[in-house]
Amino acid sequence: MIGGGFEFAGVAGASNRPPAEIAKAARAYAMLPYDAVLLAPADLQVLKEGNVPSSPAWKNPGPAPEVLERDVPEGKLAFILFPQESDKEEETSALAEKLRQSGKFNLIVGVSTWGSARETAFINSKGSVFDIILGSGEGPGYTGLYMADNQVLWVRPFGKGMGVNSVIIPAMPRPGKKIVWEPESTVLTRNTPLNDAVTADPQIRAALNP
Repeated sequence: MIGGGFEFAGVAGASNRPPAEIAKAARAYAMLPYDAVLLAPADLQVLKEGNVPSSPAWKNPGPAPEVLERDVPEGKLAFILFPQESDKEEETSALAEKLRQSGKFNLIVGVSTWGSARETAFINSKGSVFDIILGSGEGPGYTGLYMADNQVLWVRPFGKGMGVNSVIIPAMPRPGKKIVWEPESTVLTRNTPLNDAVTADPQIRAALNP
C-alpha cells in the first residue's frame, strides 16, 4: 500500500487546518500498514511546525530518486520515489530503465508529488519506461488514465480525498518485460469511496476522535 503527498498539508496549503487536526490525522496514518508514504515538502513543513513525529514508512523526497523493492506472491516490484528537484527527470527515467534491464522486477512503479502538469510532461517525454505512475499534487484525480499508447497507467488521488484508489493486476507480467496495458483485462482500476458503507476501524476512529 502506497501513499502520496499532501495528505497532511493539503495541496492548497495547511493554513486552514489546525495543528491539532494534523496531529490526529498523522496518528491515524501511522497506524495504517503502508509500505511507503512519499511526503510532499508542504507535509514535512506542517509536521515539523506541529512537532508531529514521523512514521518509519513516511519518506521524504530526496535529492535523487530512491528505490524501494517489495516482494509479492508472483514476483518483485520496484517503486521509485521521485525527487522534488526540477532537474532530475532524466536521472529518474534512467534509473527506471536500469531496473528494467536488470530483469529482476515484474513492474516498475513511480511515486510522485510533482502535480499533474509536471507529471504529464514527464510521461510524454521520458516516463514511458514506467509501468505505473502514482501521482499527487495539484491537478485532477484519475482512477486510471492510460498514457503513452497504454504503456503507462497513471493514477492520481481526487482533490477532496475520501476514497482509495486500487490497482488490481490479475497476473504479473514477466520480469524485465515492458507491458502494454489492456484495461479491464491485464489491469483493473477502482476507487472505493470511504463512506458509511465502509466499516470503521475502532482504533482509527479513536485516533481521529480522542
